[in-house]
Amino acid sequence: MRILQLSPQVPLPSDNGGKIGIYGITKYLSERGNEIHFVAFKKASDKEQSLSELKKICIPHLLNVSTKNSLFDIFINLFSPVPYNISKYYKEELKHFLADFFHRTEVDIIHIDHLHLGWCVDVIKGLTSAPVVLREHNLELKIMQRYSENQHNYFLKKYSEIQYRKFLKYEPVLAGKFDECIMVSGEDEKSLLEMNPKVKTTSIGVGVNSNSLNFIKKETIPYSIFHLGSLEWFPNHEGLKWYLEEIFPLILKEIPEVKLYLYGKGTEKVKISDNISSNIINVGYVQNVWAEIADKQLAIVPLRIGSGIRVKIIEMLGIGQNILSTSIGKEGIDVEDGKEIIIADSAQEFITKTISYFNHVYNSEQLSKNAKNKIREKYTWEKIAEQFENEYKKLILISKN
Repeated sequence: MRILQLSPQVPLPSDNGGKIGIYGITKYLSERGNEIHFVAFKKASDKEQSLSELKKICIPHLLNVSTKNSLFDIFINLFSPVPYNISKYYKEELKHFLADFFHRTEVDIIHIDHLHLGWCVDVIKGLTSAPVVLREHNLELKIMQRYSENQHNYFLKKYSEIQYRKFLKYEPVLAGKFDECIMVSGEDEKSLLEMNPKVKTTSIGVGVNSNSLNFIKKETIPYSIFHLGSLEWFPNHEGLKWYLEEIFPLILKEIPEVKLYLYGKGTEKVKISDNISSNIINVGYVQNVWAEIADKQLAIVPLRIGSGIRVKIIEMLGIGQNILSTSIGKEGIDVEDGKEIIIADSAQEFITKTISYFNHVYNSEQLSKNAKNKIREKYTWEKIAEQFENEYKKLILISKN
């Protein structure tokens, strides 16, 4: 197949869930013999080696456009029906590129990553009869809803409520224009269909590199906890803030030896109170995070905002890492509390289950074994790519009949 893939960002380096999800689709569909023309908005911070890496798996077309936030545009957006986070990606440069591209090239199917570039569906359908698919890595309106519900700043809360109402009108309607919306989880698929039953949907998850299943953990540091995730993504920042303020200090009262390691972009900006600072090791961004966490006991995912699937959880399950997460954190992943993962939704549950974990109430080796088996069964990129390819072939056949 010849596939045109549109992405709001260059997925390299693959250092967050969104990039991993985009890159995995591109790489593993390419490995199955498909020709992929990959279009993305290039930021000033994107490194040139990204282009050479992309060339190994696709034919890249990178557009130099800015999607930075603007206070003026944020204000003007109050009078627009399009959510602000989406409006930033309405770019004439992409319209011109598509017109020129389809004048020169025929493709079998068009794959659009994220709602942000969903507006292109009307442009594309005016240029080709090939089916157009929207890959919803998150249900964006659900993220905005949860952001609003957890926001304490009065003005941000009101603004986010306005944005959420825009998403309610925008996302379900736009999704209905596609030949299919491939949701990342059954939960998101169900939510979208409740708002617009006419949307054609299916759900396909996110994968991990099957080599990660061979990962061998080191002897662990006693009483070691870690948080992995970019704090440039608000849900991660909000979740960690909650954990540091309401959970970790109380865990320390029970287990003074506990150390919390912080990995990811933006950790240097996190506020750490003096009463817990000596028990926190703020590592920040590292090139090889798996080597860093190989000797750590328990990962925490205190997410209270989000949608879709947390790729980092799937990856950590794949290497056999023990994880304590909220239900929102593990949403969309077929795992059970106490079997492959540990679930806690309140501050008190986090405290109680952390103490129970370090008191060996949970069988850490069995948790690890169960987690790897689940990922091997359902979540390798090879299996995910095969599902995408089969879905695409079905849509192409329907479009030709």
